[in-house]
Amino acid sequence: MQRHLLTYVVSYRLSVAYLILLTILCSHVHAGWIESKDGQTIIHIKVANLPDPSRMDTSSRADVAAIRQFERRFREIFSRKYAAKYKAHPEIYGDYNWDNVRIELERFAGLQVENVETDLLAIAGDMAPDILYVNFRKSDTYIRNGFLYPLDQWLENVPQDELNQRVHERIWPVIKRKGPKGENHVWSLPYGGALGKVLLFRKDRFDENNIPYPDLNWTWEQLFDAAQKLTDPANDLYGMQLGRGKTESWFWITFLWSAGGEVMIYDEANDQWRCAFNSEAAVKALDFYTKLGAEKWTDNNGMIRRGYSSKDAAGAGTKWDQGKIGMQFAYIDEKLFSTINPDVTGMVPVPLGPPDENGNRMRGGELNSRMFGIFAGVDNPVIRDAAFEYIWFYDSDEASRIKTRIMVEGGLGRFVNPKYLEKYGYEDVMQLTPPGWARAFEIAIDTGKPEPYGRNSNIAYDMMTVPIQQAEQMYMNGDLSEDPDIRTAQLRQILDDAVAKANEKMIGILTPKQKQKRRLTAAIVLALIVIAFGYVFRRVIRTFTPPSAQRLTVSELAGDLKSTGMHTFYSFLRC
Repeated sequence: MQRHLLTYVVSYRLSVAYLILLTILCSHVHAGWIESKDGQTIIHIKVANLPDPSRMDTSSRADVAAIRQFERRFREIFSRKYAAKYKAHPEIYGDYNWDNVRIELERFAGLQVENVETDLLAIAGDMAPDILYVNFRKSDTYIRNGFLYPLDQWLENVPQDELNQRVHERIWPVIKRKGPKGENHVWSLPYGGALGKVLLFRKDRFDENNIPYPDLNWTWEQLFDAAQKLTDPANDLYGMQLGRGKTESWFWITFLWSAGGEVMIYDEANDQWRCAFNSEAAVKALDFYTKLGAEKWTDNNGMIRRGYSSKDAAGAGTKWDQGKIGMQFAYIDEKLFSTINPDVTGMVPVPLGPPDENGNRMRGGELNSRMFGIFAGVDNPVIRDAAFEYIWFYDSDEASRIKTRIMVEGGLGRFVNPKYLEKYGYEDVMQLTPPGWARAFEIAIDTGKPEPYGRNSNIAYDMMTVPIQQAEQMYMNGDLSEDPDIRTAQLRQILDDAVAKANEKMIGILTPKQKQKRRLTAAIVLALIVIAFGYVFRRVIRTFTPPSAQRLTVSELAGDLKSTGMHTFYSFLRC
């Protein structure tokens, strides 16, 4: 017994010591800091997604080269913009040698916990980097919870033309909006240019099946026809790459937008978001997607097959490289087009959706961007200033020039956007750019829709995936009608239910039916609580009251309860 007790005490003390040590360590790693060393002031900044200098691929070397230039230039930038102000106000910025300053950048590597997002875990543990990586889906969560520091004070002093070039007009609503206190601010800045979603196709697979290559006017019908011809499951060949899992809706959302639908809608007057992926357009998109992935057909060997796509997410990359997938959606970067082999792979905008009542078609790929923001927990103004300078320089004209040079010297100049090749004097390389890729990118950006960025949109893909999987399961089970009208009604009901649940879970909006159900449930629970308390009071009274007085006491108590309107108690005590 004593041995077990001793073991417990030792284990407990070791645990406490470990927690104390961890706390001490965390106090030094959760944010940037300033030190004086050999007469020099060193500003330490922790950065999410800091380029890794150990990687030798051309793209990584280009990013690292830009960072090295920032480190070299920082002293000059600091001297020009901050030194005088800091020296004049030591009570705010500290008493350091502001005439001899350099910056040290540290790569953020957060704790890895299964099913927990690393960045949010770091924020919760007060270990977040000074510069956070932000994407569209998480932006609302970051902004609403006060994780980001407003960037307005710095953006007022940057060249306006550079800012306009850096931020696409349709990205502004994502980065500039109401914060937790209801005031509009700019909360993050894009880097690397805009990202657009396009359709990639294997030329060799199209040639083998005598299918004309997709072009700028390709439609859903042509995509479906090509997917049918390219699919041969007996030989592990498929027309289209789709996906499974809780984010399968990433593949569906392109069809939703191309049909004219929306994921979320914002009511500015009431400052209210709501999910809206149950429109007529959404029904058309879900019907098309379900047929593409699960339509029943019979192959040449008499075997029953389902759909014209592969949903094997784990082996998707390998199958694509082996030429087993005919088409897939992919992102294209504004500054660096995908480094795929243009002799084998073609690129076009996402196909045009179904015609509207006037016969007009539209397309809606995804518009996205990588973004940086400053963590709101950084309370030192020196660290905040340095963090912004990093964010601004990383995608500045000077940095873009360096990255373009490294890409050209590394033999990847033909994948650089021609407008940057022309801008930085590489006109001779422009002719090597794959024909049509620049135009495909322009259309992708011009017709793209921002990835969901509304309230709690970080789980939007999860919520939209539920009706997709439900519709597919109904189709596989034979429960989805072949009659167009009945089928449409079934799909609409699936989407209506999913949107009601999404509005409830994501935004807190309840339908009248949900409100009635909750009120009824609350009333029942309240009644049960009252009955339970009545039962307890009755037992207490019976226990502490002499037998001769029990009937009188209970009767008097019941009368009091009845007089105060507590009929549930009264009825219970009478029984």
